[in-house]
Amino acid sequence: MASGSALTLAKRNLRTAVKKTLSTISAESLAVQSQICTETLLSLPEFQSSRRVSVFLSMPAKEIDTSRIVEDGLECGKQLYVPYIHRQPPSQPTSPDPVSTSPPSLMDMLSLHSLADYQSFKPDSWGIPTIPNDSITARHNCLEHEELGLDLIVMPGVAFDEGFRRLGHGKGYYDYFLARYKRVFNGDGVKRKGKMPILVALALKEQLFEDGTVPVDVSDWPMDLIISGDGRVLRR
Repeated sequence: MASGSALTLAKRNLRTAVKKTLSTISAESLAVQSQICTETLLSLPEFQSSRRVSVFLSMPAKEIDTSRIVEDGLECGKQLYVPYIHRQPPSQPTSPDPVSTSPPSLMDMLSLHSLADYQSFKPDSWGIPTIPNDSITARHNCLEHEELGLDLIVMPGVAFDEGFRRLGHGKGYYDYFLARYKRVFNGDGVKRKGKMPILVALALKEQLFEDGTVPVDVSDWPMDLIISGDGRVLRR
């Protein structure tokens, strides 16, 4: 485990190397690996038994396409939540957790209403379908419904390794969200006290490395399952 500036440099170097590799992946390979990951995830008992699921909405290239996961989940009657990133208000309190530094923007998980709702999303500058700002107040925030919470989170990343380590894009959105989630759902009287969602990573085969490759510190959350584009399923 690296520390300080050495850790930051190691993460930056790995991101650079992986993103260079991902830029060479063909559309055909991306489509095939996305299909394999999707069918594998949908067949897992952990996914099938989950009722409240968060799914990241994918970029049009360089990561697994999650559109069919969203569509299938909605058709199967699951309550789906998707990321919504927004600036923190000035009054936002500082995190009491010393290993979870608060980023300038927060990621919340907001509910999807229907397939038509999802299909109405417009792409942002990265090509990612995005929740319309004028619909925010009509959606459930999973952190504000403590009796529910999430059963499973499908997570993106730049790189993963067989030791279940994850390298994100460097913004800290997911790690800080999970730290907030843990504080909310470990509170007194919360029905889901102590229960964290199952964390599932979807990785192109070019994003999955041998154990020990991904540099992490104590604020980086490990995955529970990793599904690779070549069909492998790793369970922690």
